[in-house]
Amino acid sequence: VCYRFFIYSCFIIGGMESGIIGGKEAKPHSRPYMASIQYINHHTCGGMLIRKDYVLTAAHCLKPLSAAWVVLGAHNITKVEKSQQRIPVMKFIQHPMFKQNKEEDYSYDIMLLKHAFCS
Repeated sequence: VCYRFFIYSCFIIGGMESGIIGGKEAKPHSRPYMASIQYINHHTCGGMLIRKDYVLTAAHCLKPLSAAWVVLGAHNITKVEKSQQRIPVMKFIQHPMFKQNKEEDYSYDIMLLKHAFCS
């Protein structure tokens, strides 16, 4: 899965950007549970594969009903790699308190993405 994307990625929250500073590149494919969440073929957020058909990510990353994809098996998401799997997101499950909180309190900034598991 893409580990390098953490270095290149940024999370956009109200115009504020952040990323990992001082991190080290992981050994290729040593973190198979890492996922890139993508919208229109662009990395939006990172995620973690917690089951063969579910990825855990932040609720602010995507609006439900987006045409999102989970990319697994990548080391560098800026390149096409044979090991990459692009899987469409079938269902978005945001924490119920995230919307009730008007997305102001990031205590509930969590979401599950159900994707079409490919064996």
